[in-house]
Amino acid sequence: MNRNSLNLLFDQLHLTGMKEHLPTILSDVDVTTSDILVTKLCKLLEIEVQYKKSRSVSYRLKKARFPTVKLLSDTKQAALLNKVDISQIINSHENIMFIGGSGSAKTHLAIGLAFIALEKDFRVKFYTFSDLASELLNAHNHNYEIQYIRALQRFHLLVVDELGYVPIKPVARPLLFDLFSKLHEKTSIIITTHLQFEEWGDMFGTAKATKAIIDRLTHYCHIIETGNSSFRVSEVKPLG
Repeated sequence: MNRNSLNLLFDQLHLTGMKEHLPTILSDVDVTTSDILVTKLCKLLEIEVQYKKSRSVSYRLKKARFPTVKLLSDTKQAALLNKVDISQIINSHENIMFIGGSGSAKTHLAIGLAFIALEKDFRVKFYTFSDLASELLNAHNHNYEIQYIRALQRFHLLVVDELGYVPIKPVARPLLFDLFSKLHEKTSIIITTHLQFEEWGDMFGTAKATKAIIDRLTHYCHIIETGNSSFRVSEVKPLG
């Protein structure tokens, strides 16, 4: 390890003062001792980098509120994502939509991608569609809807799971329309649903409003069909 490596670590950890004063401190020792000190200090700072990274991932994981951590390596359906670059999708403010039957690994794929994004330092948040509607309605009723939407816009990626599974209160539908409109081209969204687009109906207030949201969501969107076969059923082990 050399001083260039050490300076990169100083920069990564924002240790400007140490970087500036290192030459003065090393000038008091011989070359051999200086090289040993640089090597030891590099190793120590590398440990600090990994520690901070681990703490950062743990913090973002807590904020994400995944129901459980799912890894893409744990499902055969991950082959559907071979050409998906989650970093590029988030940086381009694009969306992903998983459409398929129950048990076809839609949620698994969504969380797996979101976890990769989280490890890449993106801010991620997970909701079921019904929970998002309930929280948004509560924010509206208590007069902090604007602050709530702004907080969501600070996330790089939102996972909205189970769209269409649970009926949404009619009063929440236009609020969801407003939310999704304001997230458009600002925050990437991963949606999982068992419904085809023609089955969305008046999910966002009216059929016309729903069509407008579908247009926005699919404007820059990767639509991935997961099929109708249940992997949960296929993985059941017979008794005996």
